[in-house]
Amino acid sequence: MMKCGKFLILLMSVIGLTCSVGLSDSFAQNENKTDPPKAKQDGKTETEEETAESSLPKIEEMQLPSVEDLLKKRPVDWIVLENDYVLIVDPVYPRPDTLGQLEASMKESFSWPRPKNKKEADEQRQKRATFNFINLTLVGEKEDPEYRVQRQNIKQIVHYEDQILQRIDILLKDGDLKTAFEMLLFLDRRHRDWPGFEQRQHRLLFLEALDKQKAEQYVNALAFVEDLQSRVPDYPGLSKLAGEIINSMITRAVKVEDYREAHHYLNRLAAIYPRQETVAKWRETFLKQSNEILQKANQSAKADQYQQAFDLVMEASTVWPANPRLRDDLRRYQARYPVINVGVLGTALDQSPYFLEHNATRRHKKLTQIPLFEVGKVDQTPQYQSRFFEQWEPTDLGRRADFVLRQSYATWESHPMLLAADIAQAVRARLTPGSSTYDERFDSYVHSVTSTAPFEFRIHFDRVPLSTEWLLSFPITPPPAFSAVVANPEDVRLETEQKIGATSRFVVDEQESKDSDQVSYVRAVPEPKGLRDYNVAQINEVHYSNFEKSFQALLRGEVAVLPFLPAGLVSYFKEQDEFNVVQSAIPLTHVLQFNPESKPLQILELRRALAYAIDRQKILNEKLLHENNLLNGRLVTAPYYTGLQVYNQQVPQREYNFPLAVALAVASQKKLGGQFPPLHMLCDPNPEAQDAAQELIRAWQRIGVNVTLIPNTPEEAKKEKLEWDIVYRTTAMTEPIMELWPFLTVGRGAEIKSLEIFPDWMRQKLIELDEATDWETATALLKKLQQQLYSMAHIVPLWEIDQFHVFRTNIKGYADRPLNFYDNVEQWVTTPVYPRVETLTSTQTTSP
Repeated sequence: MMKCGKFLILLMSVIGLTCSVGLSDSFAQNENKTDPPKAKQDGKTETEEETAESSLPKIEEMQLPSVEDLLKKRPVDWIVLENDYVLIVDPVYPRPDTLGQLEASMKESFSWPRPKNKKEADEQRQKRATFNFINLTLVGEKEDPEYRVQRQNIKQIVHYEDQILQRIDILLKDGDLKTAFEMLLFLDRRHRDWPGFEQRQHRLLFLEALDKQKAEQYVNALAFVEDLQSRVPDYPGLSKLAGEIINSMITRAVKVEDYREAHHYLNRLAAIYPRQETVAKWRETFLKQSNEILQKANQSAKADQYQQAFDLVMEASTVWPANPRLRDDLRRYQARYPVINVGVLGTALDQSPYFLEHNATRRHKKLTQIPLFEVGKVDQTPQYQSRFFEQWEPTDLGRRADFVLRQSYATWESHPMLLAADIAQAVRARLTPGSSTYDERFDSYVHSVTSTAPFEFRIHFDRVPLSTEWLLSFPITPPPAFSAVVANPEDVRLETEQKIGATSRFVVDEQESKDSDQVSYVRAVPEPKGLRDYNVAQINEVHYSNFEKSFQALLRGEVAVLPFLPAGLVSYFKEQDEFNVVQSAIPLTHVLQFNPESKPLQILELRRALAYAIDRQKILNEKLLHENNLLNGRLVTAPYYTGLQVYNQQVPQREYNFPLAVALAVASQKKLGGQFPPLHMLCDPNPEAQDAAQELIRAWQRIGVNVTLIPNTPEEAKKEKLEWDIVYRTTAMTEPIMELWPFLTVGRGAEIKSLEIFPDWMRQKLIELDEATDWETATALLKKLQQQLYSMAHIVPLWEIDQFHVFRTNIKGYADRPLNFYDNVEQWVTTPVYPRVETLTSTQTTSP
């Protein structure tokens, strides 16, 4: 290492350097004096001076520090002298651009106010003199390392930060983008806004976009492009790169017919570079493709194939919603063949281990079947109505009933003509043992049926039914005797084995539903030609994996109706002008039911422990109602609507009691040999039920009972033997006196054999209820049975939650308070909702 003496000789001979210690005032203050001449000091010879000078590197000999050295070693600046020799020093100040800042300060000093006295003049002169010098500390010099050098003798200063930038340039050139980013981040933390930082950052963003493009990571590449464009809109080559990336993304999306995604990316490109050639190219492509599809739609319409014409128009609107021809064609074909898309969370065709009735199967049943009698209104008791009977009258003290069928229907009614022979055939099948539709309970009531005329028939009863209407509340599924079902068979595209029942309302369109995320239903009997206004001709239930996606689809206009609306969103939709919220006439009741054949759950203490461990009010308020609209849900003690006359309001609610639940669990555990077996629970696919089920499982874990939720997957549905102990059900009973028996048998129907799984007292109570001959007796028996079932915890009623449906305002004709979602569906009317095309046609004044 060189000593201070050698440096002093060198610097004095080369630049007129002096040690900061002992520096004469005259030298420091006299700016115009030249540097001292070269001189021998302490007997040093010229040979020693040359040796000292030669030990300094020149700028072209300097090695740029590695990444590791820059990050870990001491920061240094390079002072490049006028003869290109380099001094390695600690960072000098001011920075950045030390020389430029000193020069600027010197020029500014000449505009200072004129000094008032000699003292001020001396102070200004001394301060001005400092602008001619740079203080530096030599690296590696232990004795007197601090010096100051005249600014005019310095050619250049390569700051430590500049060395980092030079290393970043090399990294970017070599393609080491990750390390370059780390170095940029290090520089930004050390000295924000260092000159040259932004240029390297922009270059890094550009190279990152290129790198992601080559790796076909187009989403990431586009993110880098948009980031750089927001900083430097006219960055060289960026517009071309953006077009290439978007072109690849759109090509990929079009290949799988995901036009919404293609439009999304096209719009993102148009937002930053509206005049980019890729934008024009794809707009022309989409418009041309859309026009070709519309041409096919016109041809189908001319051939009276309106369903196909409407499908093609919708396809054209998917390809390019901004097509100017689309509006007229959509209005014309929608008016002739109205279609309504319904956003659902599950369909009746989904494979699921849950074998009981749920919302999807209820909708499917209501949409595809029309029972002879159906409940039209509930006002404490159900009130029945019939689509088919003009009159019905019991005679012979209720042991006989005569029925007269309607002989003409309105044009909007979609079922075939029903004859007395159709009903007589279906009734006889229910009375014939061995028939696929044989009903033991129905057989115990009905003795015989006789057709007295084409539109008249008579039924004789063995015992007087409590409700003739309920007894006949079943559809006629065999094909109608009257052959004229469909005017044009091609209008309904059904598989050959698919047959239209005599009381079918809509049928599944197999061609539309095959290999798609939707189930399409079309009218069993299309409306005739030549009408002024047409009602809905097709219902598409579009499946979404969760409510959030169905909610987005409704806002985007993909669907017009949602049959399921969480309580927390009811107030939001009520405030929106473009939506109508409709409340169902009766709520959906949630209930736990135990498998009568499950050995552990035959123990009363365990069933009660599970019941007492649930804080029903907390789960209802916090998890299901979300502390909003608390009036939309209530605790219940029976598996049916609290507003029914037969509901026993005197049964007290079971309060949450954790200590009692633990005590009962311990008692039941002893009967099970000291250990609980793992239990399995089936759950209704309803999202609210699924959320609540998780809370129930956590509550049971706290008392030491582990319950596993059986997933609603096709794999579980394919298992030959489904093992379950608890089932979480939802139900909407309107006639509990008649419906409770088949409900309790868990899918086994209302047969004497199905009662074998119950204890003796329950069998006796159900038979007594079924044999009741008057409403007063039946109501008393049901209320008593409700109390016993609740006390013995054979079922655990949880709560009832009001059901809400949301319709777009372009849908008309639905019931104000429907009992079922598809009430009056044949009279639904829709007007077109035109695609929003602002985002596809708008341009911005952004540089190309």
